Amino acid sequence: MTPPPHDAWIPRYHITAERNWLNDPTGPIHWGGRYHLFFQANPHAPEWGPPHWGHVSSPDLITWTRHPHALSPDPGGPDRDGCWSGCVRIIDGRPVIYYTGVVGDGEERIESICRATGSPDLERWTKDPANPLVAGPPASLGSGYHRDPFLWQDDDGWHLLLGSGTADRGRHGTVLIYHSADARTWRYGGVFFEAPRNLDGVDLGEHWECPQLLRFGHGDVLILSTQDPGAERPLMHVVHWVGKVIAGRFEGQFAGRLDHGDVFYAPAATVDTASRTLLWGWIQEDLPPGAQRQMPKVGALSLPRVANLVDGRLSTAPAPELTALRAGPPLAGPVSVDGRQELLPEHHNGQLEVAARITGTGGAAEWLIGPGSDTPGSIRVTVDLDDRRLTVTTAHGAAHHAPIAHRLDGADLRIYLDGSIAEVHLAGQAAITFRCYPNGGRRGPVTATTPGSIVHVTDCTVWQLNGVVP
Repeated sequence: MTPPPHDAWIPRYHITAERNWLNDPTGPIHWGGRYHLFFQANPHAPEWGPPHWGHVSSPDLITWTRHPHALSPDPGGPDRDGCWSGCVRIIDGRPVIYYTGVVGDGEERIESICRATGSPDLERWTKDPANPLVAGPPASLGSGYHRDPFLWQDDDGWHLLLGSGTADRGRHGTVLIYHSADARTWRYGGVFFEAPRNLDGVDLGEHWECPQLLRFGHGDVLILSTQDPGAERPLMHVVHWVGKVIAGRFEGQFAGRLDHGDVFYAPAATVDTASRTLLWGWIQEDLPPGAQRQMPKVGALSLPRVANLVDGRLSTAPAPELTALRAGPPLAGPVSVDGRQELLPEHHNGQLEVAARITGTGGAAEWLIGPGSDTPGSIRVTVDLDDRRLTVTTAHGAAHHAPIAHRLDGADLRIYLDGSIAEVHLAGQAAITFRCYPNGGRRGPVTATTPGSIVHVTDCTVWQLNGVVP
């Protein structure tokens, strides 16, 4: 079979690099009336390389402007082999990037903590001449993993988290903490949190990356990205705990995966001026290396998700601003589904949103996007209230499952399709992000089915989406 043109696989309304490679989102911040997003980028090739910090901004989470790179490796500096992930904070009224400077590779790699101060418009950045602020991991750690600073401030000063891991035979992830009065001179404070390699049947990897601490007043959520360097796919999945920071340590209960697909990784969060917690993740490609090297753009950022802590449980949902992506009237619907309903014949645009409202205590509802389960690019989404799970199955046999509540009282289903990207959200319940590479960019038909069950599907609608990130 002749492969479809690569252009059909490129997302249009998800953020990508201007060209070549993108990975972790870094340092999202709402500042001066604009959302600023940074990300790891290799402008030189469609594969991972010594990262720079790409930069885009938006007034509304929909219309994005691309800016020059915020950071690039300095051949003579502590980041000469890459400006790795970190965060942006406002220090004494000025934006400051905290990031991981890297020198060397493998066992010889040194991961230090560096920073750069920005202009008021975040267009120009000056690296601190005192870099590195923390020259590397403490000798007592026994591990070289010492990356991805995340900062917050409270009555006791500034605190900085880093992803790390143990070096003994029972290797597992850890989060380290540093403290500072001025956000410049840091004192090591030991292990902030650790957990064994496996919990509740979930492999938590050999070490952790990109720690994010979400603070909701009535509870805290610690989000971590898990990695096993020896695995076929080293970047595994994102997990989280719900609990509280007590006396400089995190104590909480394991709450499972944050996204139940196989390409969502390294999320980064910010709190905007409306006090919403927003997060973005990296959507990896799922292509053989040879095919990936032919792509003009590789990797994307997820759509923004609003996170809340409700009844001791972290819930996420697509940001409401995303409705502005809809291009005019619906292509189909809204309709109530009773039995089988074809919503849309084959459609040549690869950018679609399928939405519905679901209620009930039993039965299942299903959406098939594509002419059949065995057709390349086809996607089957099932909400099963009897088995209490959201399931996505693709034509090449990949299946992803996410647990949901037994009873749904008006849950909103959103399926976002953008080139090869698919994000499935059962708002407040679960998210599944994956890649599915369609033939020629065609999507559809779109069919909804409620096979004799007592689940109720209303307001089922299909929109074409517009939105181009330059």
